[in-house]
Amino acid sequence: MTAPGLKRFNVQRLEEGSFVPAEALLIIEKELPIIVNGELLATASVTPLMEREFVAGYLFGQSFIESAVEIVSLEIKEKGAYAVLADADALKGRKEKTTYRIVSGGGRTAYFETSVLPCLTSDVKIDRQHIFQAMTLLFEKAALYEQTGGAHSAALFDTRGNLLCLMEDIGRHNTLDKIIGYALLNGIDCTRTFMVSTGRMASEMVIKIARAGIPLVATKTAVTDRGREIGEQCGMTVIGSARAAGSRMIKDMGDSNIAEKAEMKIYTGAERVL
Repeated sequence: MTAPGLKRFNVQRLEEGSFVPAEALLIIEKELPIIVNGELLATASVTPLMEREFVAGYLFGQSFIESAVEIVSLEIKEKGAYAVLADADALKGRKEKTTYRIVSGGGRTAYFETSVLPCLTSDVKIDRQHIFQAMTLLFEKAALYEQTGGAHSAALFDTRGNLLCLMEDIGRHNTLDKIIGYALLNGIDCTRTFMVSTGRMASEMVIKIARAGIPLVATKTAVTDRGREIGEQCGMTVIGSARAAGSRMIKDMGDSNIAEKAEMKIYTGAERVL
């Protein structure tokens, strides 16, 4: 069964030196205009799943809102996402003060001066086995990633390792926005959670996570030097190359390989990991 967010197409696949007919699943890419208080704020390229959560997380991550109570209404319609915020003057002021930069994924995000970075003081302790189990569960439950290897996935867990939400999208930033938006709209205290992700932890990813108050993030891939630096300044635990022994890594068109041993590199905040 084809998962939501995917389309099936015919392709020619190289097998043993010859091209043969095959089927491949492609991720749906949708242009989503975000209209706030009657004006176009941005147009995002997203996978059309959990779009309402994405918009809420985007508004928060870009500092256009500080909490969910500022959202009067938020609807996803055929022609875009329509949000009404309570304080139009505050929105205007935030838009005027916002500068942007092209980020590592090629998109555009709000630029945060390091002088205003959040300070995370959460005293949570996370068992390393919970982190390994969370990463394994992410791979098991991420249907788009499982079927294509071309989606990014992220998931939020409580400190006991219980799954709170899991999101997938064509963009690694979008998965964070969906996670953060879900937490905002559902009143989750992010200071008592941790996140796992398939995406590289560059500075703009770490900033978004820190802004949400999430004290620990682990990725299966790499951490950049600037991502590590921002994590350290914010007091966040940043972990790279996290995978349990025996976990399956998805490649193109459903192929995979198996991790032979458990791996984890803690770049900052090692005191939170038991």
